[in-house]
Amino acid sequence: MDYYLYKLKFDGAVHFGQSESALSLYTTADHFRADTLFSALCHTALSLWGEDGVQALVKQAEADELLLSVSMPWRELAHEDVFYLPKPCAVSEKKQEIPADLRKKMKRLLWIPVSDMGRFEQSIRGDALYKPKDEAFGIASERTSVSIAEGADATPYQVGSFRFYPDCGLYIIVGVRTEAQAERMDRLISALGMSGIGGKISSGYGSFTVEERIDLCAPFDAQTEWLHDALEKRDAKHQLLLTTSLPADDELEDALEGAQYQLVRRAGYVQSDTFAKSPVRKRTQMFMAAGAMLSRPFRGMLYTVAQNERHAVVRYAKPMMLGVSF
Repeated sequence: MDYYLYKLKFDGAVHFGQSESALSLYTTADHFRADTLFSALCHTALSLWGEDGVQALVKQAEADELLLSVSMPWRELAHEDVFYLPKPCAVSEKKQEIPADLRKKMKRLLWIPVSDMGRFEQSIRGDALYKPKDEAFGIASERTSVSIAEGADATPYQVGSFRFYPDCGLYIIVGVRTEAQAERMDRLISALGMSGIGGKISSGYGSFTVEERIDLCAPFDAQTEWLHDALEKRDAKHQLLLTTSLPADDELEDALEGAQYQLVRRAGYVQSDTFAKSPVRKRTQMFMAAGAMLSRPFRGMLYTVAQNERHAVVRYAKPMMLGVSF
């Protein structure tokens, strides 16, 4: 598998709805998940290449020829990029006395720089205390919009938005089998950036540009070398999940044995004019969140979450994993 890192720079505000929230329109996350990315890529493929383009993506994902990570933050610091990973759901092997303020910081911590993974491993082994920095990648806010229906009064409503700082953004990792796939993904992701990802894209939310595509099979610094080695490490003590994912039924028992994870709700509506004239709710599922620590890898699958006589709607649940030694 060849892995590519796409560094995304957002042009304005974004709205990444949180399925776990009943008020998903009024709140926003600071990143989007892999099933959202896959769905957006399918919509973009449909506009570029028609139904054949969508079916090609689905077949590649089903055959493990296409892997997607969640989006993760990056920051430019001293003219160098710092890439972050989800905080692993790991429990320290030794009891340690941790100051109260540090405990609070660790509870709030969501992302860890790739360059800090060695120090985080030391803390898990009980050899040192990991001391995270208080870092923010942007500002969340609410915007007031107005819904105007014919013959009715204007109705105001709130939209949660997030705006990244000028030196911050998100990145994704994409795994493909061939150079032709890689070139096709370049075109897909660039086109997706023009239309936007997430919610309220018709209002201009979620547009981005690809600032850089990094071939992780040709690492050039400590961060990219660590990512490349971890992506290829299948015999590691644990696998760190980089995708909001769910094992297939026949994998579930083995995958959960010895696993440490949190669950996240995945829901939403079908965004397709050809599927139905009015919004149709997708099947709700509970997935393992990115950051899960697994003793045994799994393949996952694409789940059918809505279906009619025209076509099925699938949710991406294939895992991308990093091998770690703690």
